[in-house]
Amino acid sequence: MNKSLTLAAALAATLTTGTGWADSRKTEISAANPTFANPDTPGLLDGKPTDAPNTVDIVFLKQMAIGNRAEVELGKLAGDKSSVAGIDRYGEQMVRDHNDANSKVTSLARSANVTLPKELDAEHDAARKNLQALGGKDFDLRYVESQIKDHQKSVQLLIHEIGSGQHTAVRQFAADTLPKVTEHLEMAKALHAELTGAAPPKGPAAP
Repeated sequence: MNKSLTLAAALAATLTTGTGWADSRKTEISAANPTFANPDTPGLLDGKPTDAPNTVDIVFLKQMAIGNRAEVELGKLAGDKSSVAGIDRYGEQMVRDHNDANSKVTSLARSANVTLPKELDAEHDAARKNLQALGGKDFDLRYVESQIKDHQKSVQLLIHEIGSGQHTAVRQFAADTLPKVTEHLEMAKALHAELTGAAPPKGPAAP
């Protein structure tokens, strides 16, 4: 098995077997199926390397494209609206990292003959509009909370692609990207603690 995929699998195990907050997410993350794929569909769960994408790969690429676009737009918004230096820097990093990730997703989609969405979906568009209407501490808190939830979903999505995807390069991208997205999640949780002194909000329940 590819060394990066092995490291990613180990990181996924760490995420799902930690203590405290992480331990409470153990069942949710390990059982995640963010693409809502039918496990009985031929070729979905064998994860055999190939240049042909399966349903998991296709949905993964599309969701990653939407998520990257949203992170770039919200990161720019944080730079314009936040007065907290840590959030401003975090937003700048989101713009850089997710622009880079989106370039890779675009290249992968082209090689896999997958058409990516060009706009945000309804959920991310509504979140952006809600944040645009806020200011001051209200904006800072809601932005950080949205970052925690979005990156929790991304971690689930990446783990699912690593385990159930079929396209060799797409699975490798997921394995390479998981540590960075996990880093983003921990940064957002640290910002939340600075703002509130409380534990971050719980992530979404696995489907």
